[in-house]
This record gives sequence, C-alpha cells and structure tokens, in this order.
Amino acid sequence: MARLIVVDATPLGPSMSGSRRRMEELLRRLPALLSEDVFEAHWAQDGGGPPADLKADNLVHATVDVSCRGGAWRWRARRRDLARRYRATHFAALLVDHGPVIEPARVANVVTLHDLRFLHGYGGLLRRLYGRLRYGALLRSATRVIAVAPSVAAEATRTYGLDPARVLVAPNAATAALVRSPSASRVGALVVSRDEPRKARGAAVAAAREAGVPLTIFDGATSDAELARAYASHAWLLAPSLDEGFDLPVAEALAAGLPVIASDIAAHRDLVSLGAQGLVLVPPPRLTQGAWSWPEAVAALRASPIVAPRPPATSWDETARLVARALTA
Repeated sequence: MARLIVVDATPLGPSMSGSRRRMEELLRRLPALLSEDVFEAHWAQDGGGPPADLKADNLVHATVDVSCRGGAWRWRARRRDLARRYRATHFAALLVDHGPVIEPARVANVVTLHDLRFLHGYGGLLRRLYGRLRYGALLRSATRVIAVAPSVAAEATRTYGLDPARVLVAPNAATAALVRSPSASRVGALVVSRDEPRKARGAAVAAAREAGVPLTIFDGATSDAELARAYASHAWLLAPSLDEGFDLPVAEALAAGLPVIASDIAAHRDLVSLGAQGLVLVPPPRLTQGAWSWPEAVAALRASPIVAPRPPATSWDETARLVARALTA
C-alpha cells in the first residue's frame, strides 16, 4: 500500500546552501528508492521552489503560505499547517530540518540536524533559547534523528540525552556536477560561504592579504557552473569557520582536486575521519578588537600542498539509502 511522505523544504531560501543542496540531492533519489510511496515536498512561497529538473512520477511539489525567512514564526506556522494536513490525509512519514514533529504516535517523524550552532552562541535569541530549553524534548519524540556529521550526532546525543539507537549519521557528499578538470594553472585562494559570524569570512580576507594571495569570495548566490569553474581554477580553498555541521564546500573542493586550509574544529576533523586528504587543519582564527587574524593560515598559504586532495568517502546515493531506511523504520 502506498504511503504519503511529506518533506518540509520551507526553511530553504532561494540561494544555494548546504541544507538546500542536501534536500535537492535526496529528492533526486528518495522517490526511486521508495517507488511505492508518494512524496509531497513543501516549499516556502519566497524560497525559490525546486529546480526545474527535480521531477519523478511519485514526487509532488507544493508551495505553502510561509516565508523561508520566518524563523520561529515559520516553525509555528508549519506545525499548525502540518497538523491540519495530517488530519486531512493521514500521511505516514515526515522529513524535516530541525522540526516540527507532528503526531509522533502515528507519524514516522525524521528530523535532520545540520548543525547545533545555537548551542555555541550563534543564531537569534529565540533559536538559542529554544535550543537550550525545548529542543531536546522535540528530538526525543522523533522516530529518528539524522545528523549530517559524526560530531553533530555525538553532541546532540550527549546534550539532549537521546537514545543512540535512534540517532543516525547520514553525511553530506560532493556533487558530481561541481567537479571538472582543473585549469592548467591554479591561482589564488577561494572562499565559499555566507557572511555569518560563525563563518569568520573576514579571517580568510586577512590571511590572504597578509600572504599576498589574491582571494575570490563566493556566497550562496553562485550558480553550480560558476562554482565548478572556481574550484577548478584556484590554488587553495580557505575554510575558517568557527562552527559547522558538515562543511560541504570543503568536500566539494577536495573532490575537484583543490587543497583546503581549514580551521581545526570538530566538523573539519570529521571530514578527515571520513577519509578526506589534502585538508590542512590549523588553529581557528581569532577576532581581537574587531580585527581578524589567522597567522597559521598565512603560513600554510605560503607553503605547498603535501598530500593530493581527496574528498571524504561519502556519497549522496548512500546518504539517500540511509534516509530511506529511516523513513520506513
């Protein structure tokens, strides 16, 4: 008997991000893996919707009346909307990022954890308070919690007292469309990130300036074709983040043969444990009186890569298979 599986894509904005990349890659694979089921993907009215080629016979897209920028208000609206949707259709499973959880006694709620930034002082006040005071109860009520990296799973399990048997690691992966043959001469450094405090993008600017290396900055508004060319034409990727879940641009750069200088944080150590090579870990940058410094990255930029780059041994196909099993648990 066919089941209805609702996928909440409303947190995703029109610009590319790690969470949006993951959602698109999963929706390219899940309908085929669960071909007897029907997937209904919900997109925010200002989220840009799905890419035009994201189609399958058992995949339906719907635009709902919420904003992807709504934060707590979007979350509350989605909880009400999904409760009404369940009463009308009795869907069997719900795949969401962070929440909400609906009818846990009847619906297989699968909650994806991209990161736990609000526990580290990042994100708005409401998100930080919710993360510390209420989020654990939501995660404990879910059928499965899927973390995008081992360190995220470990921290969530430890912090919120989750049952380890219900926590699954299904990591992100590099997308094949972003990998092309490298240019004959790679020049300069590249940063691929949004301008958020936790991304510490200013540290990459400071390090490149001190090392005398030209720097290119790409944010989420970049097309896949432009990003692929950037990975193929630069000599280094700089990843100075202070907090990440799974740093997808690092995996993409390594897949394209681009070595990476990255802050030595749990997320980047995860990539090494998953098989990444060509990833130079240095102490995280420092912000002093409003000015960034990252001297260890400066030294690495002046040196030559020692190990040929190789991405972590992850794949979107395997990630989709793990998520499919969680949806059918």
